[in-house]
Amino acid sequence: MPRPPKPLRPERSPADWFGAELRYWREHRKLTQRELAQRVWVSTSLVGRIEVAERSCPPDLARRFDEVLETGGVLSRALRLINATEGDSDTKSEKGGKTADPPARNPLSGSSRDLCPAAGTIRDIAETTVNDLMKRRDALAAGGALVVGTALTETLERWLVPLRKPVTRQSGAPEETELERIEAGVAALRHWDDRWRLGISRKAVVAQLSEVADMAGEIRSAAIQPRLFLAMAELSRIAAAMSYDEGDHPSAQKYYTLSLRAAHQAGPDYELYGVGVLADMARQMLDLHRPQDALEISRLALDGARTRKAPPAMMSMLYTREGWAYARMGRVQAYRRTVAQAEEMLENDTAEPLPEWVRTIDRAELSGVVGARYRDLAQNQDDPAAKRKNAEEALHYITQALELRPPTRRRNQAFDLIGLGRTYLLLNEPVEAANAVCNAVAVAGGLRSGRVRRRLQDWYREAEPFRREPVVAELREELSRTLLAKSQT
Repeated sequence: MPRPPKPLRPERSPADWFGAELRYWREHRKLTQRELAQRVWVSTSLVGRIEVAERSCPPDLARRFDEVLETGGVLSRALRLINATEGDSDTKSEKGGKTADPPARNPLSGSSRDLCPAAGTIRDIAETTVNDLMKRRDALAAGGALVVGTALTETLERWLVPLRKPVTRQSGAPEETELERIEAGVAALRHWDDRWRLGISRKAVVAQLSEVADMAGEIRSAAIQPRLFLAMAELSRIAAAMSYDEGDHPSAQKYYTLSLRAAHQAGPDYELYGVGVLADMARQMLDLHRPQDALEISRLALDGARTRKAPPAMMSMLYTREGWAYARMGRVQAYRRTVAQAEEMLENDTAEPLPEWVRTIDRAELSGVVGARYRDLAQNQDDPAAKRKNAEEALHYITQALELRPPTRRRNQAFDLIGLGRTYLLLNEPVEAANAVCNAVAVAGGLRSGRVRRRLQDWYREAEPFRREPVVAELREELSRTLLAKSQT
């Protein structure tokens, strides 16, 4: 398209030139930085920092700028030219001048070029959130795939190494009231899954994380910076949990790892937060039927918890993760040992006040997890007597969990009821199984939880041998038309 006249300044650096070009087109369209940011769905500070060459512009964002500002693709072409020029200078080999292939790296780890780990963490969070908001999920993990095995556990080892205290100085620290507003928002989202998500979408959480990352990009005082990193850690974990619930495991893994890195940068006062994130990552591996990976991560978390003198309630939660892995591997005695350790730890809990962000377990949750794992053991055993014994243990613990659950924990109640229904199938009691799952459907109908629907799919599949039982047939038909139909869509 015809370009409006404007003076050229060839003496600018490439980054300065791109920022000036963006500012020129924005002003030509009579938009403020805030208005442009709202139209491309990023933070105002990000637009400002790109204009003054403090931040590079991702290709997807450049395309959005072109669309909103109607530049005819000028900004995207300029960015490609800049990247090509810089790439040539960086990748030419001394022999022959051929470009070298970039070295492969674990997409969960920080860039090897980082001179300052804190700055690298902030940059990775900012770039990840921008890509996510631009609907580029494939940018969150290499090829949209999970990192598993040694590549995963070796990466996680890095983030438990004690952090050197960063040197910071006061420089434009945010107002205390602004920081308190962010922390209050994070506290409200902390239990999003127990409050039907509070009407908050995952994208809104990612946008808030992007905003906090922009704030943390400036040098802060020693008192402010740890709190900003903790806020980023919590928002990253919430985004991970929402992605996990939706079944988007690569995105969940990426955000869990960013949460772990941010918690590490928050400093020694928040080291136990990272241990809780490791517990979440172990649970994700168990959901993906990778018990060996889950066991390695659980042991890593337990080592970190012991070193940092974690409270008994947190140790109990970590032992349930280890036991969960043993149950999936069919290691009955190892599972029983870890159950005993988890119960002993919870009995020794002094109930001292802990920070809200410390991940712990209560008696209801312990009973629910232990019962579900006894069900796993029963499913994998061929001996009828052993199968029945473990199924009866599962029935006892899950019933106990339902009695202890507060009425506000509806999603957990739904998990317990579905687990109860699956256990009754193992005991050849299909009518009781259908009644339990009917109650779960009544509880879970408005939760919009992908994990609940996936557990209902498990019961639907396991109930197939009892399809001739009228109550089972009726419930399977209802599920296929309602909740399970939604999950397929």
